[in-house]
Amino acid sequence: MVEKKLLEKKEIKVDQSIKFLKNKNYNIAFLDVRERKKYVQGFAFGSINCPKSNFKNLVLDLVPDKKTIILLIGLKNKKDRIYILNHLFNLGYKFYYTIYKDYKAWLKKKLPFWSGEYTFSKAFGEWTEITSSIKNIYPKDLAHIHKKGGNYLQIDTRPKSEFKRFSIPNSKQCSGGELPVYINNKNNLKKNYILHCAGRTRGIIAYQTLNDFNFKNKKFVLNGGTQNWVLKGYLRKFNNKSSINSTKIDFKKDLKLARRIASKFSLPKSKKIIFRNNSYNFQISSEIKRFSKIKGWKNVNATTLIQNTDKYIASTNTKIYVYSDIPTSSIFAVIWLRRMGYNALWQEKKPNKIKRNFQKTKTDPSYFFPLRHKGNKMHSKGYLNWEHSLIPQIQKWNCNNPWVSSKKNDLGQVEHTVYKVYKNIN
Repeated sequence: MVEKKLLEKKEIKVDQSIKFLKNKNYNIAFLDVRERKKYVQGFAFGSINCPKSNFKNLVLDLVPDKKTIILLIGLKNKKDRIYILNHLFNLGYKFYYTIYKDYKAWLKKKLPFWSGEYTFSKAFGEWTEITSSIKNIYPKDLAHIHKKGGNYLQIDTRPKSEFKRFSIPNSKQCSGGELPVYINNKNNLKKNYILHCAGRTRGIIAYQTLNDFNFKNKKFVLNGGTQNWVLKGYLRKFNNKSSINSTKIDFKKDLKLARRIASKFSLPKSKKIIFRNNSYNFQISSEIKRFSKIKGWKNVNATTLIQNTDKYIASTNTKIYVYSDIPTSSIFAVIWLRRMGYNALWQEKKPNKIKRNFQKTKTDPSYFFPLRHKGNKMHSKGYLNWEHSLIPQIQKWNCNNPWVSSKKNDLGQVEHTVYKVYKNIN
């Protein structure tokens, strides 16, 4: 049990929390312990949701290094503080602090505060479009192409489970992490590409990925994805079947491409095979071919990892090792994680097992414009407007370069956005 004196020692003023958040030499995990439904309505910038209802299990996944400095916010009362601090103490964490007067103090100081689901990744997607040379196509133009025909490949860049529920007519399915191996064959290399997702982020990421991997074909992103398609009065297709598992993989060709792109971006590699429990370890899953899972490595779709980083990663500086049996999928994830400011490395050789059990990652209900994927035009419009508002909001915090530009190839040195935002806060 956490004693009263220890409880008092673990409380810091809001100004001290900012000193932690602006110092890039600290490895920080900023955790908001409210339930997700409450969290998405408004939260401190950089805070990751780790709900009290599942805190004991989830914190081990989100913060694998026990020496990480954990800042806690969203605690209602002393009872909540004792409950959370007891768990951290019993789990062996070394440095953890609550904020005196919690959100009352945070809001009084007018510190960075925003709202939404997977907001960090969504804002990063907007940044990617701003700093890249992405070409958009609009629903009216795509509808015209459907009637006219042409040498194009229209790709829904979401995972198979989402594609199955709904998509745009004529779409093939391939999530962004497997695009390089999917495209890199004689048939698909002869096509032009139209990329989309349900909204914006994953289509934008997919477009830039084709640039990253040096695919020169004409390509376009459907502006606003399926949401904008519906807003313009066009119909979706439901109960789709993906043919992605019919893709043939040339593993030698894929490894050669992976190594070439890793060199292009100065990506760090890991020579380790033996691992401990103090890092993030992701095995990128495949929808093309079923590979054996490595025990203790979190098995996750590459696009999902980039789209939903706050479901998987809370620490700012902890190393992230990424392995895939399809090498270009690893490279995809490492490029994007490093652009986001995470310390990600390519695990080129198949690693050992780790004695670690993960919580099953659940898909949360949509609490933010919840009807946006159900054809509700008001929610779709509101959500797309919200996405466009994210970068202007960061710029209001005097941070004009929150992430690495998509046009920059050298990803050897990275800095997490949390430090970039808070260093400008007095």
